[in-house]
Amino acid sequence: MRLLKSTLAPLCCPARALPRARIRRIAVLASALIAVAAAACSGTREAGPSAPASVAVAPHLDRGPCESRFVPHALDHETRGPGASRSMFDGMGAGLAVGDLNSDGRDDLVLANLSGDTSVLWNDGGLQFRRESLVKGRFRQAVIVDGDADGLNDVILTTGVGRPLAMLNTGTGANASERFNRAELDGLDAYTYAIAWGDLGGDGDLDAVTGAYNAELTAERRLNLGDKGGVGLFEREGSTFVHTQMAVESQALAARIGDIDGDGAVDIFVGNDLATPDLIWLAGPEGAWIPASPFTQTAFSTMGVDSGDIDNDGDIDLFATDMKPMDDKPETLAAYSQVQADIDASPTDDIQRPENVLLLADGDGYASEAPSFGIEATGWSWSGLFGDLDNDGFQDLYVVNGMVADNLFDHLPGASLTEPNQAFRNVEGSRFEFAAGWGLDDTTGGRGMAMADLDSDGDLDIVVNNLNSPSLLYENRLCAGSSLTVALEWAGTLNPSAVGARVTATSTDGGAFVRTVETSRGYLSGASPIVHIGLGAAAGPVDLEVVWPDGGVSRLSGIPVDHHASVHRQDGAESP
Repeated sequence: MRLLKSTLAPLCCPARALPRARIRRIAVLASALIAVAAAACSGTREAGPSAPASVAVAPHLDRGPCESRFVPHALDHETRGPGASRSMFDGMGAGLAVGDLNSDGRDDLVLANLSGDTSVLWNDGGLQFRRESLVKGRFRQAVIVDGDADGLNDVILTTGVGRPLAMLNTGTGANASERFNRAELDGLDAYTYAIAWGDLGGDGDLDAVTGAYNAELTAERRLNLGDKGGVGLFEREGSTFVHTQMAVESQALAARIGDIDGDGAVDIFVGNDLATPDLIWLAGPEGAWIPASPFTQTAFSTMGVDSGDIDNDGDIDLFATDMKPMDDKPETLAAYSQVQADIDASPTDDIQRPENVLLLADGDGYASEAPSFGIEATGWSWSGLFGDLDNDGFQDLYVVNGMVADNLFDHLPGASLTEPNQAFRNVEGSRFEFAAGWGLDDTTGGRGMAMADLDSDGDLDIVVNNLNSPSLLYENRLCAGSSLTVALEWAGTLNPSAVGARVTATSTDGGAFVRTVETSRGYLSGASPIVHIGLGAAAGPVDLEVVWPDGGVSRLSGIPVDHHASVHRQDGAESP
């Protein structure tokens, strides 16, 4: 399949639009949305109406012993395939999710499994986690969101061979089996491998985009959901979801809902495997979705997708992982020999390349390739995430690697491609350099991955769901720089964590740092809605600007550094 080509030029032309199932807007916010649409057509972003907000702050906890490295801790979970299987589908592993499941202010973990127990790890503080079985089965992606819009975070799991499963949070119960009820969300019924949640249209509820991995569906043939393969858009309508078919085929390993063209509205990005071009839809006028090809380069087989402002210019950049050997040593190229033969035999379009792709956004909302950053070849890479790991004010990069497959690596021991994970330090937004001393070069085979401040000390820790080895938590003991963590509360809506919001922190030193609230990042993994902002050596207070999903803007000043800020919107918005 090939993406229907268009340019960004006809973005404001309704005649070329693909309509949504239904369009909803909150009446009191109509003027803000008209302003956003006008800004998109004029190529500028206009400020939305003021949204009153309050903020409560609490200091970060002590960072403990400083070792200038990350310290690994084994978690009580191991993702494995059924039996001794070494099929390609089993070798693709599973993801994980981060989020607060019991409303105690600490992010918990959910680690998906291909065979046996998917685990919930309750965060008891101090990096102490208490494991319980959540559900048994074969699962791929995990996301923590309020799927049934009752104010409690649920766990959404994908299987790749059927509709998503929801573990609905009741808010009560002494253990996981009592707290969560297994269910299906009404209307959310597409074949789903990858899923992203977001507030499409900024109307105060959470919608979903699903992507099928058609090759796995063909092999498994578990369910018959009619034509609901490919890419599906599911918009919330009351207590149900309404489906729009966006593409009939996909090889989706990653999905993202976020602003691509810089107009302030969220767009849709689906990353495809096996030479299938990535699929992109831009939000157009009157709720239209416009297919687009805005990039000069994409990955050949997109494995994971992440976003971040890596050069601190205020624009959100994109990163897609692929599978390119780390070096050209004979033994390395020999390990990839079968893979390279398959790549050479596959048809591609003009912009696909078998390597990682970093796309730097420019001031016009377009993106350009950035090979000078030196991160195009990191091995057989799954999750690649941005995060300011050393709190110097620039977002670093961590990539996890490895693969097991009889049909690809039968010439290697255990049919396993063993490679070290790769950590890169961002050097003032100009390049990445290998962070050899951080202790993140594990070789146990990472797949899903997440970054979050799991011990509330102001720096990012890392969790990796390995395949056929225990999952690992990397405790950040770099003890560098100051920081701020921010949690948003959008009461009175069905998007209480304000997924899709844009947070900008400006220090008294003049530095501005942009973060976005997203639920799905990397490969098959769910992200915490709490944003982390490294501030470097900043010692003075910080000003915050929050652009909420409906376009409303809150501005708060005098936030102390090395604190957690809870921002509560106060304009009395009602649920749509």
